[in-house]
Amino acid sequence: MIDDSLRLQLKGIGMSEYEAKVYVVLSALRVASARELHEQTKIPRGRIYETLTSLAQKGFVVSSGRSPVRYSPVDGIETFERLKRESVTSLEEVYRRLKAMETETPEPVMQGYKLCTEWTRDNQIRMMLRRAKSEIVLLCNDEEFLARYGCDSARAAKRVCVYLVVGRKELAGFAPIKSYAGGNDIETSLFHHEEGEYTGPSMKMFLMADSRGSLSVMEENGRVTGIFIYPDMYAGYLSRKIVQEIQPVNRVHTGA
Repeated sequence: MIDDSLRLQLKGIGMSEYEAKVYVVLSALRVASARELHEQTKIPRGRIYETLTSLAQKGFVVSSGRSPVRYSPVDGIETFERLKRESVTSLEEVYRRLKAMETETPEPVMQGYKLCTEWTRDNQIRMMLRRAKSEIVLLCNDEEFLARYGCDSARAAKRVCVYLVVGRKELAGFAPIKSYAGGNDIETSLFHHEEGEYTGPSMKMFLMADSRGSLSVMEENGRVTGIFIYPDMYAGYLSRKIVQEIQPVNRVHTGA
């Protein structure tokens, strides 16, 4: 009778189905011929010799070398102590090679992606708010965007520092978290361009997460487009400059 639980455990350490069956039976019998193992395991006779050869090559069994040839399991303690040493050595080698790959892999170059649909913009914004680990700088000049991402911003603010900079102070009333107003550079560069200056697309939202990635949402001639950049080499500098310049806004409640 083959111990099925032991057979499954032996398969778990790399033995084939036939190897596990033969080794369990041979460990119980201690000495057996290929014919006896064939009768006990019901493994085809031609495969018994193949299986015993494989077990011998792996150091699990030895043969008498006489005719008829009889087989015995190698001392169990010695065999599995050897397997443990080999496993540790193998794992250490894999670990060493993986660490070498980490240190040798170059930093990814800056890449930009155009987000043309509302669905792609929406998913990327929510993912950035959800995955940020240290800081979010969010500039917004649109009431609809504040309402749409209010819950996501509030959840993010419970985990990381969130600096919500509004383009107009009255927008702070729609914000679920503490809001800030930008200084003159932010106002004229991002929100309200000076008179006579070519403005191009108007900014509706600009998001930077962990000083690594940025996403801008712009509108021109009624068409909204998003640009996602990661890694953004300028995000760290811009984040620091914006945080240094902003001031808290006293919230003015909207509605009647």
